[in-house]
Amino acid sequence: PAEHDSLLVKLLRDQGAIPFVRSNVPQCLMLPESANRIWGAARNPWDASRTPGGSSGGEAALVAARASPLGIGTDIGGSIRIPAHFCGVFGFKPTPDRISNRGVAVPRPGNRPSGQIAVKSTAGPFGRSVADLRLVMRAW
Repeated sequence: PAEHDSLLVKLLRDQGAIPFVRSNVPQCLMLPESANRIWGAARNPWDASRTPGGSSGGEAALVAARASPLGIGTDIGGSIRIPAHFCGVFGFKPTPDRISNRGVAVPRPGNRPSGQIAVKSTAGPFGRSVADLRLVMRAW
């Protein structure tokens, strides 16, 4: 577990949010599904024989199933947008560098860079409406 919240989680907590779950992602992240050897496959809440998409599919599935009111994913090439579409929820990928990535990246030994300097991911919200997304973006 992380020693500290990311800046984005801190800002949401400051607004009264209560983070309570981490959702499933694919082992290598940049895939359009959400399965890994530790937790297995995330399922689409509308049809368990289908994927919720990826790589933030576990988060979109939780929001679609009403197991979580809001969610946070990261996106480079569709990792918020694909799961939002597959699960029938709203997702927003902000322009890279529009919001802070401080504390979002997985820590590396010796604080080495992640290797994703040229192609930047960005965190963005999932919700059941545009108003949900607006609520998160205003907090950030």
